[in-house]
Amino acid sequence: MISRWNNSSALLSVAAVSALALTSCASDELNPEDDDAQPTATVTETVEAEAEATEETTDEASEDATPDGEPTEDATGSPEAEATETDDPQADDSDAEGDDPLYQAVDAVEQEYPEAVVLDFDTESSYYEFTILDGGSEWELDVDRESFEISNTQEDDVDSDDQRNADAVEIEFADALRTAAEEGGGTPEQADLDDENGAVTWEIELDNGTEVYVDVATGEVANGDD
Repeated sequence: MISRWNNSSALLSVAAVSALALTSCASDELNPEDDDAQPTATVTETVEAEAEATEETTDEASEDATPDGEPTEDATGSPEAEATETDDPQADDSDAEGDDPLYQAVDAVEQEYPEAVVLDFDTESSYYEFTILDGGSEWELDVDRESFEISNTQEDDVDSDDQRNADAVEIEFADALRTAAEEGGGTPEQADLDDENGAVTWEIELDNGTEVYVDVATGEVANGDD
């Protein structure tokens, strides 16, 4: 009897151990350890972080670009703005010429009498002296050398020859002065509108004694003996 009981107990112990082993295996399959699950979560988080970084980079690039995909002025700078800020040589020449009191006096007369024609011009007195034809009358004007204010205006009747010569003028008086100054290498001091053998010219005398005739129709230098 004792021998049979011992054999039964041994069999029961083996069965119990086997059951425990099976239970442990099933538990491992149903509940994997945390260490095995962590790598999967880490990979997922890394992919999501990279996706967010890519979206932010794309958004920043979109803000720095125009709808056509071209860089904005903030990203590249504006060549047009730089070109605008660059000094214009022609503008500098014009400003330098405008600073000459002689041309400022002419400009003052033209602004006050925009339709007038200069018949003669003189710089010998303390004023710039002009005689102009405007509105069917001749006017004598004094222009201050510093303020360029016009004063001492006197009205006279129009001479028929002056009227005929004035009708032939097609260029600006200031342009004729510039042409004479360039041609003769001096500064204009006197000018008279006159008819030289059928060609109406401004006869312009420079401070170096040179006389230059400028055709009032073409603006070209003419020969005063023609």
